[in-house]
Amino acid sequence: MYNYPGDKMNVKTLRLKTDNGEETFKSFELIADHGVKGDKKAKGGDRQLCLSDERCLLNYREENIGLCVSRFMPNITTSGLDYSSLKEGDKFKINEVEIEISSTLKKCFPECEHVKNGRVCQIKRACAFAKIIKGGFVSAGDEIIEI
Repeated sequence: MYNYPGDKMNVKTLRLKTDNGEETFKSFELIADHGVKGDKKAKGGDRQLCLSDERCLLNYREENIGLCVSRFMPNITTSGLDYSSLKEGDKFKINEVEIEISSTLKKCFPECEHVKNGRVCQIKRACAFAKIIKGGFVSAGDEIIEI
């Protein structure tokens, strides 16, 4: 239902903000009701985890227009997940980890070139935020399963 026809939903890359800046990992730990272990942005709340479509993010960065080229950093990029069909409350499992979509809206910045020109950028339509219901480890390549 949430994947593109014929595509398996899976984790592509894992990133977080650390004392060294933005870092990519092969695996990391998600902590229930908090966020990604070691992430400087982990503060609990409704946006404990940020997900985005990998293809869309790469295309956006190649286009190199808009503030999110340098500001937006999802914790998990995915493939096969149809972000246009996601709703708040949708639940997914990655290994033993369970997440619940809490928002499908990304904040735009008024000073962004896309906003100034009345356009909606690709990223706004291809990201989601989630709460971590059950913690555990996630690795690049893991399958994402709707529950």
